[in-house]
Amino acid sequence: MTIFVVREMLATDYQAVAELMPDLGYEATACQVEERLALLMARPDNGIFVAELKDRIVGWSHVYGVRLLESDGYAEIGGLVVASNQQRNGAGTMLIRRSELWAASRGYARVRLRSGVHREAAHLFYESLGYKKSKASFAFELDI
Repeated sequence: MTIFVVREMLATDYQAVAELMPDLGYEATACQVEERLALLMARPDNGIFVAELKDRIVGWSHVYGVRLLESDGYAEIGGLVVASNQQRNGAGTMLIRRSELWAASRGYARVRLRSGVHREAAHLFYESLGYKKSKASFAFELDI
């Protein structure tokens, strides 16, 4: 059994986190991750965690609060990645559960996440943890 340690991400973790971005399907330089991490850490309603195996970061998750006027709001897992060679070893489950604890400790009664329609293996993973598909929608963007 693989033993992972899940802890809060530190500002000094930016290089290792940047190296995992391709496993999530994104490209980001270490400098970009460092800047983004500093901005997120300055805002109180963000939880950012890493999974370590033998002092090496093999995954991370980012959960944040969404407060709404029209409903009670929710916490959303905005990012979750585990190195491809460590998937199916428990790190993803531990990161999700840590994100859920963060959400519950801040009064959120619901956790959401989004997953691209092409990520069928990820969908099966989320469903195995009790997540249910809630609705389909389109995302609209405007560059400003």
